Formats: sequence, C-alpha cells, structure tokens
Amino acid sequence: METEPSAAEPRPQDGANAYQAEPGEPLSEAVIAAIAAESSFDAIELADEFGPLYDSIDPTALDSLFHTTGETARSIGSVTFEYARYRVTVDQTGCVALVDLR
Repeated sequence: METEPSAAEPRPQDGANAYQAEPGEPLSEAVIAAIAAESSFDAIELADEFGPLYDSIDPTALDSLFHTTGETARSIGSVTFEYARYRVTVDQTGCVALVDLR
C-alpha cells in the first residue's frame, strides 16, 4: 500500500478508468462497485474469485482515511493497492482509479 500527497486536482493515472464514489458511500464499497463495473464479476463473485478486500487493504482503515468529521479535516492524498488484478488508487475526493494489471 502506498500513500501520496496530492499537489493538484486529482486525476486518474494514464490508462486508468475512474469511478466517483457517491457522497457518503464508504470508499471500500466504492472500490468493489468500481471493479464490478469494470469486470465481469459482481461483488460476491469478486470475493469468491480473488478473496475478500481485506486481504489487500483494511476496509475500515480505507473508509476512515479520507472521512471528514466535525473535529478533523479530510486527509489529503491518495492510497494505492492491488486487488482483483487491478491497481486501485483512491483519493480524498472519492475518485477510484483502476488500472488493469492483466
């Protein structure tokens, strides 16, 4: 897992397909939805085929990484990890960028 500071507007990496999480949607759910939309698998099949998301990243930590509370401001940056044959980059705006590793 990598984290990077974001200096400018977040943009998907070259060759990446982007998915925007809905306001209030947990980022872990957005990752699964993005991969399901790009692949031939639904959410249940993803876990059956590639194992659960938590084998690659802690979903609770991912959800809380860029979560804004009344006491803290939203973190700035992005996190990158691999899951289900994709390089997944999630940033503070809720953008999920996927690069197919096949």
